[in-house]
Amino acid sequence: MSFPPLLGTTCGLALFLLASLSQAQIVRYKSSGPRLWTAQQVDSLVQAQNEKGKAVGFTFAKKIKSTLARHDTLIHEIILQGATAGVWENRKRYASFIGRPLPAFVLFDTAGRPLESNSLRGQAMVLNLWFTTCAPCVAEMPALNRIQADPANAAVVFLALTYESGEKVRAFLQKRSFTFRHLVGAQAYCNQFTTSYPLSIFVDREGVIRDIVEGMPPLPGGTGAKAVDDRDFNAALTLIK
Repeated sequence: MSFPPLLGTTCGLALFLLASLSQAQIVRYKSSGPRLWTAQQVDSLVQAQNEKGKAVGFTFAKKIKSTLARHDTLIHEIILQGATAGVWENRKRYASFIGRPLPAFVLFDTAGRPLESNSLRGQAMVLNLWFTTCAPCVAEMPALNRIQADPANAAVVFLALTYESGEKVRAFLQKRSFTFRHLVGAQAYCNQFTTSYPLSIFVDREGVIRDIVEGMPPLPGGTGAKAVDDRDFNAALTLIK
């Protein structure tokens, strides 16, 4: 099909302008303050932090927490995450499970009753891996209890898995509230995923792992159920509901 010269020129100009606008989109980064950074500036910051971290075996990387589109600019809110080589290896391992079926299990609760993962098909699940003397595990328990109690999460199955014995977990629960259903003696199962705790695994109704989230970071001055930052946990929860 051919167009009259004027119409053809107009269409060509419109396509050129659209292409120019898409190419002109600006990408910037911000952290906690109002300042916007270029990608090169962020890379320089990461490099500088890595130089400082060499002495203690830490390396750093940026993580995008959220993205805001403002006119012709994309603004990525970022944080810098620092960790040892072992922790980064764990994170690579977590990523390898995303999109794969949850490994099947038959585990026992604190009363000695078996639970088969196949019996939970068709239900969204959160598996929290923990142990009784893990301080970060204990710190996030009030938030986990609050999240489980939310009526919006009533259809989600919340399970707590530990390598420890039922006796040890029962003694712990007499002193502290952790309202998930507890599966114990799960050393081999937990080791498939990590040796670093706590860890939460988010499984959709088809039995597929949609996300794996490390322990909730502490909030400055936070107390009780608001002592930790649960944003990553809740974002992962939306993927399976």
